[in-house]
Parts: sequence; C-alpha cells; structure tokens
Amino acid sequence: MSKLPTRRGFLALTGTGAAASLAGCSQLDSLTQNGSGDSDEAVTVTVRPDQDDLTALQEEVQSDVDNNNLSQQEAQQAYRERQRELVAEAATDFEESASESEFTIESSETDYGLFRVTGPDEAIMDALRNGDISGIYPGERYDLLVQQQQQREQRQAMLEQRQQAQEGNETNDSTAGNETNDSDTGNETTE
Repeated sequence: MSKLPTRRGFLALTGTGAAASLAGCSQLDSLTQNGSGDSDEAVTVTVRPDQDDLTALQEEVQSDVDNNNLSQQEAQQAYRERQRELVAEAATDFEESASESEFTIESSETDYGLFRVTGPDEAIMDALRNGDISGIYPGERYDLLVQQQQQREQRQAMLEQRQQAQEGNETNDSTAGNETNDSDTGNETTE
C-alpha cells in the first residue's frame, strides 16, 4: 500500500484546510461588526501554496515512485520537503505584498505560513477575498498554531527515524537468514 498521499487523501487534506479556513471566518464577524473598521487587535492569518502547485508536486512524486526512481520513504520525504518549500515561498510572497498593504505583520513563521497581523479590518478582509491569505484566526491562536506545527515536525522526524531503523533491521535480518545447514538430517522418514 502506498504511503504517499493518494488523490483521495490529498483531497481530504485540502478539504480539511478549507474547513479550517472557513472556521477562521468566525473571526470575520468580529472584524466586520467592529463598526469602526480600524481595529488595533491582532489576528492570526495563514497562507498556503497554490493548489495547482501542490497537485503538480503530488503527481510528480507519484510518477517518480511509479517509475521506481524513488522508494516510498524517499517519496514521502521529498514530498514533505517540497511542500514546506512551497509554503515558505507563499509566505515570502505574502510578506512582500504586505509591505504594500495597509496592515502590518507583527510576528511571522514563514516556514509554517503563519502570521500575526494588525491593521484595518477591511484590508485584512480584502486579503482573504483576494486569496492572499487562506484563513483568519484570533490573534491569541498564533502561538498555539506555531507550537502545533513544531510538534508535528518533531513527530514526523521521530517517525522517519523509526522507519530508517526498521529498514536497517530488515536489511540485517535478511542477510542473517541466508545461512544454510549442510547436514543430511531433516524431514526423513524411516521404514
């Protein structure tokens, strides 16, 4: 069974991301109902790579697996690394575009696509509508989201170490099991 994300798994993941983005929209009520439209309260925003780029990446890695250019483990690692690069690129693009906008980035974790921003509510809402950001969350969630991403990376690193250790053990076991016994005794029956 392929451990590389399947199309169904990929769609489920993106659907979850979309649901999380919509869940962040509950923060929009407070943004749009503030009345003044000029809040000094920070909000947490997320950015993510273009969906077409993620789909192309998945197809490229799956093609490498199908052509036996990469093992499953190598493919998983390559996919995660390239996905992180795409997130960082999207975050860098957002940082650059934010300098031209009306809001200010207070804190950022570009590796995770997370930002704590302040500024006029309308400017933040416009960034969401334009697709510059993928979700809006309460400002106090920033540290929690960063911590969750760090823990996810730690778990992934531990999982990769276990897989490498298991592959090393399997290699040692397969070479140790190739010994033969030259004796003539065995499953013989006497009459």
